[in-house]
Amino acid sequence: LKTAANVAHKTTVFGLVGFWGYGMVSVGGQVVRGLSGANNDDTVVHPQAGYIQQLREKCAEEYAKYYDTGHRDWYDKDDNSFLKNVPRPNRPEKGDK
Repeated sequence: LKTAANVAHKTTVFGLVGFWGYGMVSVGGQVVRGLSGANNDDTVVHPQAGYIQQLREKCAEEYAKYYDTGHRDWYDKDDNSFLKNVPRPNRPEKGDK
């Protein structure tokens, strides 16, 4: 009975240590690949990259006007003309591919 308990204990310890080791090797390999950039595929382009770039440019333009007090940045209640300048995701703008 003592030998069976020793075998069961050694099997359990070996299995747990092996499982932990496999996990460390697996995660360690992913970390190394991530740090080296081996899995970075620069050829993949986001499907809405043009729209995202339009939003970035519009934000940069608005932030540039933030402290400028010489422009009109308010609108009348019924004036919707400012909506013409909002980038649209489904409507290709000039320069979009």
